[in-house]
Amino acid sequence: MTSYTSTILIIFCIIGYMIIVDKNVGDYIILLTKIVRINLERFYWIIVYHPNNFVTTWLNARKYDKIAKDLQKEFENKSK
Repeated sequence: MTSYTSTILIIFCIIGYMIIVDKNVGDYIILLTKIVRINLERFYWIIVYHPNNFVTTWLNARKYDKIAKDLQKEFENKSK
């Protein structure tokens, strides 16, 4: 084993021992993972759905440009 893997193993063993000895540590770890998941979802929602965000405006402009090009092609085909 390298020093990195042995260090990770020791850390997980200590955390596992603490979870077995004290139930609150396990509850704390579960709550911490829930907080991280909720913050990641929050960050995703902020990026995707905020109206002044450059990513959303760029994606919407790109989508509307494609729709406009398709409609323009349809009108040209109907005119012929």
